[in-house]
Amino acid sequence: MRHHSLGSVIAGAAMLAAVHGAARADTIVLAGGGVIETERWWIEGDTLKYESPSGTVGLPRSVVVRIDPASGGAPPGAPAAGRRPAEPSGSDRSFSAERRAAEVLRLVREGAAALKARDFDVASDRFRDALREDPSIPGARVGFAVAEIQLGRDEYALRCVLDGLARDPKDADLHEILGDLKDRAEQVDDALREWREAFRVAPNDRLRDKIVKGEREQTAGADYGLSTTAHFNLRHDGDLDPALARQVADYLEDRFRDLSDAFRHAPLQPITVLLYPNRQFRDVTQAPDNVVGLYDGKIRVPLGGIKRLDPAAQRVLVHELTHAVVHSKTRGTCPRWLHEGLAQRMEGRTISRADHERVARLLRSTDPARWASSGSLSYPAALSLTLYLEELRGFTGLVDVLDRMGAGDAPEAALQQTYGEGYDELCRRWAGTVLGEREP
Repeated sequence: MRHHSLGSVIAGAAMLAAVHGAARADTIVLAGGGVIETERWWIEGDTLKYESPSGTVGLPRSVVVRIDPASGGAPPGAPAAGRRPAEPSGSDRSFSAERRAAEVLRLVREGAAALKARDFDVASDRFRDALREDPSIPGARVGFAVAEIQLGRDEYALRCVLDGLARDPKDADLHEILGDLKDRAEQVDDALREWREAFRVAPNDRLRDKIVKGEREQTAGADYGLSTTAHFNLRHDGDLDPALARQVADYLEDRFRDLSDAFRHAPLQPITVLLYPNRQFRDVTQAPDNVVGLYDGKIRVPLGGIKRLDPAAQRVLVHELTHAVVHSKTRGTCPRWLHEGLAQRMEGRTISRADHERVARLLRSTDPARWASSGSLSYPAALSLTLYLEELRGFTGLVDVLDRMGAGDAPEAALQQTYGEGYDELCRRWAGTVLGEREP
């Protein structure tokens, strides 16, 4: 089972960066006492050009006394394509400083747009360039850190956040991100300290939820042991047989290689796996009794009182590890139905006759294109649709869809590019095969 979303964090970071990069009107003060307000201006040689409602207007630089930036900094200006403005000197130095501020804010705005579009490579580049020009620019540090986390480069995000907090110890957004990074590194006590500080400065529901969940995890894992492998941080109840813990670690490493090959992707950061007694699993995750595993950025599995790694436990581990790999590959954009379909497929589950009948009843009762949004997700239907897509283009086709989502395509566009049809039509064709109305 998958339950994990950074959507609100990404949206918040993009909004923060966009707010600080929003265009504002500057005031051009002229020698004769006149003033001009504009959101966009630049210099070409001895001419200052600016955008007006009627188009681009040019003024001799000699008639410009100064340019007063709007509150919060100058808006972005841009030189004409292929040309660089002459370097100002003497009395022209104010133009250079203003141009620099304009360029920084342009980079921040482009970074915010890329972050919102989940183009994390571009977002990282833009925010990094902005920070090189002005390390104090608001929003850029948060945007850069979020982009780096999504790219699996936690160490760069951490450096950026720590530098930002050294400059501004009261930045709530940076404290929250530092808490997230500490949590990913299984430093729950440190994570809670950072989240609480962020909440003290700027309380919100998202932080409250993180603190409550972190406190549950802290209580449950107070006596847990920690072991590490090449790709996993494994935490488990102190009463768990050490031999069983080693079996789990070895099994996960083997399956990590298999899944990385199958999905053409290996997560860069170690994956945290928590093995709980049944009661503690329910206490920490608040999951219903029928949930036998959970991925929410960490793999959480209740092992109960088992003494060996039996096939049922192996299937659960593969299922949740698939979620971790798919989440990393698509940078959190894979739709839930495909997440669950792939996780079941990789654990080796098949469609039984009873499953087929349940899926057929579901498809008769609703528009096939809306089955995944009609109440709780049907796991048999998710597997059935995923296997149908595999019949059309093989497993490689499914991985191609994930590749495109990881590159920034929306799920609909990724399906269209791979299968030549969008989600709605694919669902209707799938329903026809399930109901015996057409061939695949």
